[in-house]
Amino acid sequence: MLSVQTQSLAERLLRQIGVQGVRPVHLRDGREHHLFRVSLDDGERVLKFPKRDAIPDPFTLGRSSGERLCSEAIAVDLVRQVPVPRPYEIFATDPVCALMAFVPGTTAEIAYERGQLDEDGLLNMCLQMGRTLANIHRVRRPEGLHELPDLEAAEPDRMRLVHLDYHLGNVLAQRQLGGSWNITAVIDWTCARWGPPEADFVELQVSVFINNPRARDAMIAGYRQVAPRVVSVKDIETRAVAEIRRRLAVDPPDAQTARAWVRWVASRST
Repeated sequence: MLSVQTQSLAERLLRQIGVQGVRPVHLRDGREHHLFRVSLDDGERVLKFPKRDAIPDPFTLGRSSGERLCSEAIAVDLVRQVPVPRPYEIFATDPVCALMAFVPGTTAEIAYERGQLDEDGLLNMCLQMGRTLANIHRVRRPEGLHELPDLEAAEPDRMRLVHLDYHLGNVLAQRQLGGSWNITAVIDWTCARWGPPEADFVELQVSVFINNPRARDAMIAGYRQVAPRVVSVKDIETRAVAEIRRRLAVDPPDAQTARAWVRWVASRST
């Protein structure tokens, strides 16, 4: 439930960036940020600012909210062949906040939870997500220093822009005539880094592919339609095993999910 303090903070942040007389409308929050819809004269926007109980950056401990929003702004500016919430602006308020374009649609995660994505719909969504991810990975890491951090050391030709939180909850989609869903935007780029392509399959491997390997096959098939380079399933699974072990240690899920994770990890060790 939204607190009065959070609503008041959203209104104060808008006043600080020069938006007067507009009441922000609360949207569904993410894990790290509050989100509010704002109606301006030149279009709809989304106000984004950090939650007090935000989950820490799992890749760089101690990374500030401002640094994470800066990474998002850089990534949104770099991506050209994928729909993203552009324009995107950051403001040095207290706390730091961002104002970005409002993109219509429902997250694929919500559609799946509501039963609006059946098995075939999920496979089609993963096929589209594979194509979209391949277009994200068209962005190569430039030589020398760059404002986005590196996920790890890797061969220069393998270093691409990686979202690192690429899952059903960060893909907006709209239902079309006939019942199919089309992606309208990829959101929440605060974990963006430079790294190998396989790193962007881990979130879906942990959340969906463990129980539905056909969905992974569909995503890889979509990826290869755009980028025929080889994506290593073995590397994806090795990274997923490490991520599952990390989460079990620091942020365990519900018992049913934990049991499924443990069984899957054990099956990869035999």
